[in-house]
Amino acid sequence: MRYTKIFLGLLLSFVVGAACRLAQIPVPSPPVLSGALLVFMMSSGYWLVGRYLETRAAPEEKS
Repeated sequence: MRYTKIFLGLLLSFVVGAACRLAQIPVPSPPVLSGALLVFMMSSGYWLVGRYLETRAAPEEKS
């Protein structure tokens, strides 16, 4: 697994959020719990489908 990419993505999103707060500009996502859950679920879905496609393609590469 590529936990490095997940960690870097979380770190980048934290930095963007902190920079938006420090610069006093609106955050580029809805500032409510439902907005945060939407972003989380979209990211999770993207990651899970990527893992599924990698495992599906792995047996074909061995042939």
